[in-house]
Amino acid sequence: MTEENTDFYEELLPWFELKVSEFSKEGYSNIETSDLILCFKNLVWRHSVPQYYYQQVFEILNLNVNQYFDYKSLEAQVYNVSSLEEINFEEFF
Repeated sequence: MTEENTDFYEELLPWFELKVSEFSKEGYSNIETSDLILCFKNLVWRHSVPQYYYQQVFEILNLNVNQYFDYKSLEAQVYNVSSLEEINFEEFF
């Protein structure tokens, strides 16, 4: 992503933090703000970012934990791991 987009994600940081807080209350305390930002960069907004700020916030607030884990599952499929011993399964609990 370009430099201009770095500011773009910083502007949305409070909304990502709010979503992380929501996931934490649901029992998913290992999800971090940076994880959500990567989810949006690499999957949700990979091809097109909503034009308006309120649309961006709406999409962040409507992300559910199943969609996030779909992203993590896809990420795990394309990540080169030579054996199961290299995966830290503690991150999933």
